[in-house]
Amino acid sequence: MIERFKVYFEKLEGLSTEELDRSAERLVRLEKGNVALLIAHIAEMSRRKAELERGYKNMFEYCVSRLNLSEGSVALRLQVANVSRRFPQILVALAENRLSLTVAGLLATHLEEGNVEAFLSDCAGMTKRAAEEYLVRLRPKPVFTPSIRRQPGPFMKPERSRPAVESQVFPSGEPIRPVSDEPPQQPRRSTPPLLAPATPEQFNFRFAADRRFKEKLERLAEVLGVENPAKQMAELLEQAVDLALDRKDPKRKRERRVVKEREYSSGKAKSRPDEISRAEPAKSRYISSEVRERVQERGGYQCEYRSPDGTRCTARTGLEIEHERPFAIFRSHDERFLRVLCRRHNRLRAEQVYGARLIQAKIDEARRPKGVPRVPNRPD
Repeated sequence: MIERFKVYFEKLEGLSTEELDRSAERLVRLEKGNVALLIAHIAEMSRRKAELERGYKNMFEYCVSRLNLSEGSVALRLQVANVSRRFPQILVALAENRLSLTVAGLLATHLEEGNVEAFLSDCAGMTKRAAEEYLVRLRPKPVFTPSIRRQPGPFMKPERSRPAVESQVFPSGEPIRPVSDEPPQQPRRSTPPLLAPATPEQFNFRFAADRRFKEKLERLAEVLGVENPAKQMAELLEQAVDLALDRKDPKRKRERRVVKEREYSSGKAKSRPDEISRAEPAKSRYISSEVRERVQERGGYQCEYRSPDGTRCTARTGLEIEHERPFAIFRSHDERFLRVLCRRHNRLRAEQVYGARLIQAKIDEARRPKGVPRVPNRPD
């Protein structure tokens, strides 16, 4: 089997990027088709209660122990299987790669005779987050009450014991364990972070932070004049986010600069904003902030890289300015030839122009501590 994959990797190395992309897409379609067929098998096994005949207490255990499926995916498959006989359209959408298994699992519990076609059409191609926001319009969730609480530790008084419950399954696929009357012996795991829609216009946030963060939050409340930060947390954090965005967000910087330029043009401002970039040869790679802001605005504050088929990169963080006419050759910051790229696509373009080995050598040179002599490259 190892030799088989070694040979396969050698075959892949001989494919062009376009051929590799098409092959990957074809494999995904085959995988989605097989997932849909497997879910149909699970639905029939469940109808027959065949997992009991095979010696398993439920379908979850059968899928995990017998089929060796991951626990997280089993819950989603079971949710889809439960409605697949009534609504086989969901298996068709899954097999045709119009829905991911995650989104199909989210939709399964909401499908009815009157909405199945609309739901499958509206959610085609959606991510999990987008599907959650779509569904929350139908079934809003409780909105969290702001609070600051200490995370329970191993030596804190346990909560009042609750009656044991039968084993069930969370939507995530993890079984619910019976609650014990004994105090916990090990520290409890932190509650996982949460960012989920509660209503179409409100979101629930939940995260854990250390004491220093709590003290900073309380100090920020004092500085901003927000009383009782535990009850006004949304207001407090919104002001903090606004302060950070005013300082770091290139979009807001550009908006302020446009206002200054208009004031100068109308004679309201005495001093001119930063000078517009010129076409003469540049002395350094430094790009003035006003040029950088205009280029980012033109690019919509998103990586402008597009694949040969027109797919645009969705990255909106770690953006850099790339010279379409290489700076080392043309020595120019002409805005017509500047665009916004994410860090990875900027490096890809540099490797395409200068070669991957030279770019890696430049990176290694920049990362080498001062005073450490450079080791020359050995011949291959």
